[in-house]
Parts: sequence; C-alpha cells; structure tokens
Amino acid sequence: MNRIWTRIETRYNSIFHLFLADGLVAMMLFVFYRLRIYRYIQALYPDIKLKGFADFLYLSLHHDSAALCVTMACMFLMLFITAGHRKTRYCIMTGYSVILVFFLLFSMEFFRVYETSFQKNYAGREHFSALGNIIDSALAEFSVEFYILFFFFSALAVAMNIALYRWEKNTDLQEVVEFHSDLLIFRVLRLLMPAACVLSLGIALATDASAAVRSHEMRYRNDTARYLSLLREFSMNPVCNLVRAAPGGPGGTEAPGAKGGAPFAFRLNTDSLETGDRYSRQDLMPRRKRYNIILYFFESTPRRYYDIRINGRYVIDTWHRLERNSLNFRNHYVNYPLSANALLTVFTSAYDLNSKDMVIQKYPDIGLRTISEILKDRRYRTCLIHTGGLGYAGQKRFLKNRKFDEILEYNELIKIPPYNRQVGWGIDERAMIKPAVDYLKRDPETPCLLVLLPVNPHHPYAIPGEEFKITGAGAGEEDYRKRNWSNYLNSLHYADASLGMLVDELERNNLMEDTLLFLFADHGEAFYQHRMNYNHPFFLYEENVHVPFLIYNRKLFPSPEYYDSITRHIDILPTILDILGIPPSPEQEGVSVFTPRREQMALLHTSWKDDFMGVADRQWKYILRTEDRMEELYNIREDPEERNNIAARHPDVAERYRRFVLRARTYKDAYYERILGGKKESKAP
Repeated sequence: MNRIWTRIETRYNSIFHLFLADGLVAMMLFVFYRLRIYRYIQALYPDIKLKGFADFLYLSLHHDSAALCVTMACMFLMLFITAGHRKTRYCIMTGYSVILVFFLLFSMEFFRVYETSFQKNYAGREHFSALGNIIDSALAEFSVEFYILFFFFSALAVAMNIALYRWEKNTDLQEVVEFHSDLLIFRVLRLLMPAACVLSLGIALATDASAAVRSHEMRYRNDTARYLSLLREFSMNPVCNLVRAAPGGPGGTEAPGAKGGAPFAFRLNTDSLETGDRYSRQDLMPRRKRYNIILYFFESTPRRYYDIRINGRYVIDTWHRLERNSLNFRNHYVNYPLSANALLTVFTSAYDLNSKDMVIQKYPDIGLRTISEILKDRRYRTCLIHTGGLGYAGQKRFLKNRKFDEILEYNELIKIPPYNRQVGWGIDERAMIKPAVDYLKRDPETPCLLVLLPVNPHHPYAIPGEEFKITGAGAGEEDYRKRNWSNYLNSLHYADASLGMLVDELERNNLMEDTLLFLFADHGEAFYQHRMNYNHPFFLYEENVHVPFLIYNRKLFPSPEYYDSITRHIDILPTILDILGIPPSPEQEGVSVFTPRREQMALLHTSWKDDFMGVADRQWKYILRTEDRMEELYNIREDPEERNNIAARHPDVAERYRRFVLRARTYKDAYYERILGGKKESKAP
C-alpha cells in the first residue's frame, strides 16, 4: 500500500506545478466571466435588483462551484494520465486552456447577443447539418473585444505553459520537491488545487441554486415568476450547461378530462373560444381550374415590418406593389417559427412534434401526403428551387421521395451565371429567376407546382452589393444592435427586390395569367422587442409568428382584397386544394380560407430553447411555458406590442386557453402516434 501511495505521490509531484498554474488561470477566467455577465445584467436589465457583485456571486455559487469542480477534475485526470509524457501533457493542457478561454468568451458574447446564459437547449442536431453556416453566423456576431480578449488570454496560457515547460526541462523536480518539502508555503501550493477542487465539490453539494433564486422573491412583488426565471438563467454556468440540460422540461401534456374522452379523430378543433363568428363560402376566383401554383417561402419577415419606410420608400416595395392585385391576409400566423417546420406545415397541413425533434429530420419518410405528391398525382409538373443547401435539418431526405420532377439547390444554381455568387447562407436570390421562368415555359400546356425557397434575409443579413443598401452609408459605425437591424433591413430590401425581378420576368413572359402566387413569410424575425428575443425560433411573440401572406394574380384581383380573420400556415394546403377542386386528406389539420367556417384560432409552438405553446384568438394572445406553467396573456388589440401581461387580471381567460393548449398538446401526441404507427426512427438511411 505504501508503495502505491509513493508512486501516486511521485506522479503528482511531477505535475502539481502545471496543475497549479493552469488551475489558477481557470479560476481567473471564471471570475472574469462573472464580472462580465454582471456588467451585462446591469446594462441590459436595470430593473433586476442585485445588491452588488457579491449578491450575484451568491446567486451563482452552486453552478459556478460545480463548473469549477468539473473543470479542475478534468484537468487533473488529463495531467495524471499523461504524467510520464512531458510534451504530451503540456500540449494537452495548453489546448485545454485555450478551449476553455474560447468557450467562456463565447458564452460572454452569447449573453451579450441573446441576453441570457448559454444553454445546451439552444443547440440542436439540425445545427450539425449546416455547421459552416452556423459558424459564419456566429462569427458575424462576435465583437472586436472578443478577439482581443481571446488573443490575450490564449497568449497568456500558451506563454505560461511554454515557460513552465522550459523550466521543468532544466530542473530536477524531485529534487526541488524534496528540498522545499518542509516549507509551509510549498505545502500550501502543492495542495491548493486539490483543495479547491474538493471545496468546490462540497459547496456544489451543500448549496441549492433554486433556494438562492427564491431568496430574491421578496424583491419582486410584480411579475415574480418572470423575474425569478430570469435570475435562474443568469445564475447558470455555461460549463455546467454543457454536461446537463437546463432545469425543467416540457410539462405534463394531459388536459383535465383528457383520458376516457372521445376516441381519436383527425383535425383538432380550433374554433375560436372568444367569438362564434361564422364565414360563408368566399367566391373570389373560379374554382376547379388547373392553375399553376407558385409557393414562395419569403424568409424571416414579420408582419410588423411590412410598412417600414426609409426616406419615404417602402423597404419591401414589391410586397406593396403585389398587394394591389392580391387577396391579402392581415392576421396570418406561422404554427412554429422555424423554416424547416414551416416547410412541413405548408406542405402537409400538419402540426409539428411536441419535442425538439423536427418531423422532416427524424421521420423524412413519414406517411403525410405533401402538396407535390397530391398535385403530381393530378398530372402536375413539380419543381423546387432553393438558393441554399437542402442538407439542413434533413430537408433533402424529406423531399427526396415527394414526387418532385426537379429539385435545384445551391450546387446546381452556382453553375448558372450571372448570379452565381455566395450571399449569406446561399447563392444570390436572383439565381432563381432564370430556372423558374424556364421551367414554367418548358411545357405551358401542363400546369405546374413551383416551390421557391430563398435564403435571405436570414441571419447574417447579407446583400450582394451596395445598390441594395436602403439604410444608406455609415451603418457600420453604429453599435452592434443598430448595425444588425440596419443589415437586416438592407437584406430584406434585397430579398424583396429579387422577388420583384422574378415576378416582372414572369409577367413579361405571360406566365402569370393562369398562375396563383402564394407569397408568405416562413416565420418572423425579432430584434429585442422583448427580452432575450433575437432571431426567430425562441419565443411566440408577434414578431416571431405573425407574418404577411397574400395570393397574387392581376387578372383575378384587379383591386386589392383583404381578409382579416385569423389564418395559419396549416390552412395554405387546404386552400390550394379547395381552389383546384381536390378533396383534402383526413390528416390535414387546416381549413380552406374560402370554405364556410367558424372563426379560427392559431395554435403556436416553439421548443428551440424553452418549450412554449400558445394561441392567437382575435384580440387574445396566450403563451404557456410548459416546463413550469408560467403563462402570459395579452390583448393585442389594445396592446399590440405585448408589453402588459394581464394573465393575473383575467384568470378565467387564461384558464380557458391553458386548457385548450394542454388538450392540443395531448392531441398532437395522439396524432403522430396514429401517423407513425409506433415507429420510433426513420427508415431512411
């Protein structure tokens, strides 16, 4: 036993100096992380009542102690295993320190941009299908300060390890240890890092993060649940979040009375709970005619940006031009604010899964009939054009066997001049024009379905040239939020101009007379209208889910028509089938906007980070966070910006929608159980 202990002690004596040095650097990084996050909280959340930095450290004590323990334990294990290989252990520790520097600085940048701690919930497996684009988007957000700090701390770690390596190479460590072994300071230094590791483990086990958050409860008498939720997120440590998901998860899905009810039947009843208004059949166009159908998935555009002008000019001038010869839907909602789920919803009129999984990625061969399959069986030609890559989120696998005659994406379009150049996540949007026109002209006697999937104005909000810079010069000198907003408006203007060029070319070639253009945004885009709400998939506010939608045809709509009832992405397929005189499939969840119908509600869902479900019903907007049943209720007629959560003032209204949301969640589980027939994974390779 003594021999084993002696060997362990000798091995530790050969690495303790490196453990001490890199351990101190790690501690310094954790303290620096907390200082930066505290500074961001003070700047971004002036209403958060923290009594100084020490108060914030207490709030974060549990998570930081656990993170430090994990970091130090990993460091010790790597050093102990490689103790007999000097170069290897120095290389490993240098790399480990640089990775830690990068990750903590990245997490600081993440907090600056998304106003909350980095969590594993923010990442999904779909990211790995477009990793290069994800990295490009992340780099577009990094500040100059990030690069300066990364260089400084990395250089510090590298220089320190090089100096220690040279010192150890020219020193007999065993002799040094034996010579100084009686010195108290030397003993303290040898045991400092193991003691810190054990102490941090003890603190992590002895403290309760939830109790620390609840201790702040008395400071927030109004909207207590939301403030405590914010404090919980701020207290998280990104290293901890790498090895465990954020607390909570989707809450119970069963609504009161769900069991023992009526047997399952397709089509969730989404009749309005607020009004009994009914609509008669709308005869705005001839039916049972074999129109060409164009589905244009305009990217990242909420309804609230529709009327933005700069110097008297509409940012999306083409939309306004098309509005004059369209049926315009002013209360249209996406069912899930994400492109991949919009593709599913529009193509199949089905809701998404209750989990973070995407149907098209996990079950690409799912037995839901898509619009391309339905129309192909009716002797339609079918074509899809996407200016990006269809590898993202399994889109290519989903579309592969959906009866498209032709699918063109980035790899094909990049070969077609003159617009074969990279812009953001894809190729110049104008690269769609020639193949789209050629496809419609190829066999004018046979009707066709043409699906167009542009990329911009997706983050990082790119444009191909200065001619699309509607915001003017000098935007690069503004702070990052203003710069991003300016970049978005320019990219939005560019995407709109590309749409206009396509429509003009189709009109010049007389291809629009018997063509219906269904133009809609796949989802919205947020710019901090609400806290933490940047980009699109995280929340269910109006800037995320309320989008423009119109049906364009100059002959059928010589003047604009407007439709103010609520419509949803799930209604687009049934509406097309109604126009063409094709009966719907039983599993379609939407209803045609032209058929006799009750006023409908829009069922909303997102699970990108937290799991939210909600409802838009006339003036009411209800949002439930399922993991802890925190709820929001807004009267969007009186409060269109969704500033005043009135759930506590109208508990009867909140309860009405809460019951519906939970019932809808149970229904969606049963729906996919029926569709999948018990399958757990895709049959596709």
